[in-house]
Amino acid sequence: MRRVTQKFLILIFGLLFTYFYCEYLIYYVVVAQCSWPATERLIEGQYLKAFILADTHLLGPYRGHWLDKWRREFQMQQAFQAVITLHKPDVVFVLGDLFDEGEWTNEKQFQDYVDRFHKLFKLPNDIKMHVVAGNHDIGFHHNLRRFSTKRFVDKFQAPSVQHLVLKGSHFILINSMALHGDSCELCLEARHSINRISDAMNCAENNEKCNTEQVNFNYSRPIIMQHFPLYRVSDAACTEPDAPPLPERNKKFRLKIDALSKESTTFLIKKLKPRAVFGGHTHHGCKLLHTYKDLKIEFLEYSVPSFSWRNRLDPKFMLVC
Repeated sequence: MRRVTQKFLILIFGLLFTYFYCEYLIYYVVVAQCSWPATERLIEGQYLKAFILADTHLLGPYRGHWLDKWRREFQMQQAFQAVITLHKPDVVFVLGDLFDEGEWTNEKQFQDYVDRFHKLFKLPNDIKMHVVAGNHDIGFHHNLRRFSTKRFVDKFQAPSVQHLVLKGSHFILINSMALHGDSCELCLEARHSINRISDAMNCAENNEKCNTEQVNFNYSRPIIMQHFPLYRVSDAACTEPDAPPLPERNKKFRLKIDALSKESTTFLIKKLKPRAVFGGHTHHGCKLLHTYKDLKIEFLEYSVPSFSWRNRLDPKFMLVC
């Protein structure tokens, strides 16, 4: 009888340990294998550590089964908290499509969405989060409604164009739907803001280019953070391990829906002269080198894969410094 009891206790302990490992500990084991880029030449505390994720796609009131919703959100919450605990970033960027049904929700449903997002991706007070809007948050350009854009801006302090200076690095956060290139109010405001930031950056780089008063920051080429990728015909040139599989990789992009138009991309590059660009939207990874000989600049563009298990079996994030 005692031997049976002992075996039963071992079985129970084994099951409990397996559950704890698979549902909690495994996230820390996997995330611990990630690391920040090599920074031997930099002094700790003087460089910015950024945790970048995209396309969390929290399910809303209309799509998906409640069990699927709970499961995916639990997985993302555990993975997110493991990154925060183990790697202690200075800032978190979320590159759009926080929600899966944001554009269709009423005010109460949207507030529930926001509360859920902050509960799942809770941060200590010393780590700030910045987000950009995605098409699932407010709708594609042709479906935009004033109130859906405004409430996203109000809840997340995420204007269509935002200029941040963090530890000397310049970040330009942009609403991709505001780069459609027509004369809508949102697009005109975004264009005006980008022109204003461009003037300030030119002034910081060269005092002789100052159109108005002096700026109070040092110049360095900015980093663009947005939801859509820059203009490209497809993902055919993407060869990263997390790039889209074939034949999906060769599927032609619908411009202004799958990627920015060529005109909007050229406008951004000429005005901001970025040193890097980060985006999401495709749910897959990609790293592309862009060269603009007329501007004498080149930079890397990174597409950040989705953070959600609903979108890919190997969700990803980026640690950048």
